[in-house]
Order: sequence, then structure tokens, then C-alpha cells
Amino acid sequence: MAWINMGRKIHKAMYKKVKGMVGIEAAIVLIAFVIVAAALAFVALNMGFFTTQKSKEVIARGLEEASSALEIDGAVIGKNNVTAKKLIGVAIPLRLASGRSPVDIKRTSIEIVTANNVVVLSANDITPVTNPSSSDPFSAAGSAKAALIEYQGDDDYLIEEGEKWVLVLDLTQTLGTGLNPYEKITVEVKPPVGAPLTVARVVPPDLSETYVVLG
Repeated sequence: MAWINMGRKIHKAMYKKVKGMVGIEAAIVLIAFVIVAAALAFVALNMGFFTTQKSKEVIARGLEEASSALEIDGAVIGKNNVTAKKLIGVAIPLRLASGRSPVDIKRTSIEIVTANNVVVLSANDITPVTNPSSSDPFSAAGSAKAALIEYQGDDDYLIEEGEKWVLVLDLTQTLGTGLNPYEKITVEVKPPVGAPLTVARVVPPDLSETYVVLG
């Protein structure tokens, strides 16, 4: 009986030891699963944040390209040849759109479209005037066929927030002739970034005054 009891005690001790080892192994496996799951969750979250950030950047770039950086800042003025009854000049006041980056006029082009002409002016065709000699933009533009005149700013070649600029076009030079009453003219100002600013006007029937408001 003594041998039998001793055998039973040895068996119980071995069973407890094996049971303890199995419990430790299960705990180790469970911890390993938790660590792997945490690592995968971190990778998934990180990829999600990265994708979200990239999506925001793409949307911001799309909005920037889709909207114009420039706005009309007042009434468009026309200059007439009263004798010939033709519109010979256009002055378009400009400003930077809210929240947009400054526009470099040295990288800005202009397209003029009428029923009979399409004229593209590069940045080299546009004369910048930072210290105008006259409050009359047509006089300040002088003999330039196209001029960007700064009436309020810091005397550089950037259209920045709070600045006042006027685009003056001499139609006799750019188009080769003036425009008759009821003719339509479309001017597109194309900054280096963003959609062009489109200004479309119709020549009024009465050209008896030197200057006329085109709206």
C-alpha cells in the first residue's frame, strides 16, 4: 500500500507540473496573439491616417486648380474713339481672391476673344507698372498694348492680398482694331496656378462719351 500511495503522490505531482506548463504556454501564445493584433491595428490606423491626409491634399489641390486666384474689384471701364464710334480700350480692376497665394504677374498670360479674333498675350507682352504717373489707368498704361498697373501695394510684381491692380488693354494694338457697338469681348486672365479669371462684356450701343462703364 505504501508503494501504491507513493506512486499516486508522484503521479499527482507530475500532473500538476504538466498542467502548470500548459497554462504558461497558453498564456505565452495569448500574449503573442495580442501583440500581433496590436501591431496590425497600428499599421491599419497608420495607413488610414496616411490615406486621409493624402485625400485632403488632393482635394485641396483640386479646389485650388478649379477656382481662380483673381477677382474683379469693381466696374470694368471702356475707352472709346468717339469719332469712329469704336471701343478702343478696356480697364479691368483686379484683386487677389480671399485665402489664395500671391499671383506672379511675370508668369501670368492673357487671352482676348472676340467674334473675329483670338489673341494670346504672354507675360512678356504685359507691361507691369508699379508707380503709375496718373490715376487714369489708360494714361498710366502709356503706349503699352497691355499693362498691369498697381495702385495699392508694395511695388513688387506680385498681386497680394489687400492690393489694388488694374489690367489695361489697348484693343487697337492687341486686336488691330476697335470694337463696334454690340460686339462681345471676353478676356481671360490666366495666373500660373488656378483657373483663369473670365471677364465677358458687350460693347454698349452709345459710344458718344470717351469713357463708358461696361459693368
